[in-house]
Amino acid sequence: MKSAIFVVVALCLSSCLQAEAKALAEENSQLKDGSHVERRYAESTIASDIGKIMDSMVQKNFVNFLLNQREKKSEHLVNPEDEDAHVFNDLLKKELTSWVHSKAIRSGTQ
Repeated sequence: MKSAIFVVVALCLSSCLQAEAKALAEENSQLKDGSHVERRYAESTIASDIGKIMDSMVQKNFVNFLLNQREKKSEHLVNPEDEDAHVFNDLLKKELTSWVHSKAIRSGTQ
């Protein structure tokens, strides 16, 4: 019984090895023909084109992101949400300009 199982396993292994050897032989003949190389070249060309398209899409998305951020900042500066902050900024600007003028007057008299 054990010898029968061994023979069946040996036959299965030999048929698998023959199929693998046949596949390797076919692959070698394709390499000699050049069709396999051409297929690989075409696949790499397609992959390169897809890569270029993806890069351009990423660049466009990044530019749109930057433009949106700039628009958000300018909207925030034009329409401040807090009226107190607007008043405080005006007072701060006036105080700064008066300080600069006082320094300019002092340096001009010396």
